[in-house]
Amino acid sequence: METDGQRVYSVLTTNEVGEKMTSEINQISEVFLLSKSDATLILISLRWNSFKASDRLGDDKEKLLSDLGLVKVFSSCQESDSVSSFAGHENLVSTPFCSHEFSETCWKIVCPNPDCVAPVGPDTIEKLTEPAVKMMYDRYVLGSFVEANKESIKWCPAPGCEYAIELHEDLLEDDESSLDLGVVCLCGHTFCWSCTLESHRPVTCKDASVWFSSTLDTLKSNAWLLENTKRCPNCNCHVQRTDDPVLRMITCICSCSFCWRCFRSEEEHNGKWNCVEFSFQLSMRQVDDSRYLRLWETCLEEYENSKSDLKAIEENGVPRLTDNCNFNERDVDAVKEATLLMVQCRLVLKWSCAYEYFIAMYQSAKTQYVKHLRGEATKTLLRHIATQEELMNKALTSGYFSSFKVKLSDSSTITGNYFHEYVKTLESGFPEIQVDT
Repeated sequence: METDGQRVYSVLTTNEVGEKMTSEINQISEVFLLSKSDATLILISLRWNSFKASDRLGDDKEKLLSDLGLVKVFSSCQESDSVSSFAGHENLVSTPFCSHEFSETCWKIVCPNPDCVAPVGPDTIEKLTEPAVKMMYDRYVLGSFVEANKESIKWCPAPGCEYAIELHEDLLEDDESSLDLGVVCLCGHTFCWSCTLESHRPVTCKDASVWFSSTLDTLKSNAWLLENTKRCPNCNCHVQRTDDPVLRMITCICSCSFCWRCFRSEEEHNGKWNCVEFSFQLSMRQVDDSRYLRLWETCLEEYENSKSDLKAIEENGVPRLTDNCNFNERDVDAVKEATLLMVQCRLVLKWSCAYEYFIAMYQSAKTQYVKHLRGEATKTLLRHIATQEELMNKALTSGYFSSFKVKLSDSSTITGNYFHEYVKTLESGFPEIQVDT
């Protein structure tokens, strides 16, 4: 996660993103003697490419301003007379570049006059009295800035989160493994920088999308059908039993009536209902699907528990260590990093279940080796968890915290490196491994 003590990404508040945007606006405004509103509109039109904006302004400033409708025009008497009759009824607003006045409700992104190209900038928005409109415009401008810089800045995709992540590409070049376990926002959400889905390595972005959009739903649907339905002996359709547990005879949509336990008709029972339940043998595909779904759900539960543990450590564990054991900031950071690593590793193990599913579908001969790797990775994580618990218990019960940070950081490093290699190995497809088929 860090290179020479520096993170390869930073979590930014909305205000901090706004400050970066304002800095670019101010630079263009000051260098080329433009209003901040004009500088904003120029940068928006050029997708916040400051270098391109500087080149265009340096080559022919007046032409660029004219092309973007940022040149003032004089009103005609006819236009002045036409709008004066409305002056007493509504607050009429115009851009600084044209004489066309319209009510506040008419304003959007450009002057509402169909023959005018004057853009709507911050100075025009400031004339409007509706706060919601100003907020919407500010969000639009900030959103355009982030979208234009999406290679280095992205909003956290977690619902309701207003943090953004800035990637330091110069540091990433020195340590490409730093994003192995995903980007972690301050809200606790971990996501993939490339596709903004939940962090899903070792599964590819494409397979993760397929897993979420169809595969997982299919596995859940098939599991529900196995648990709650049986095949009609006449048409082979799935038939669901009614809520009445006493009712033995079930009628399919094809009108076939059969016993839920033995599939015989009522006539075949001849009044005797002590039949033995008939069980169909599941196919290997059905058995595997059920196993992978249970595995995914188990790992999902463990992942959610690890997030709860992280929250508990931050809210209860860290304050206790600080108050009772005189922990310094570095000791506290070591605890947080160690616990956060557990969350990231649990997420990797969860997605390794999906990876194993896809391997079983297309390269089944390697399935046993993938299971072995997941088992070893799980053991490594459990050792890390046990190390942290042991060190924290000693510190809290006996005040023993000699070399606490060193031992915990060593455990985090070993575990992080192991999972880095684990992810790399799975992603490589281990072509050098020869498996008997």
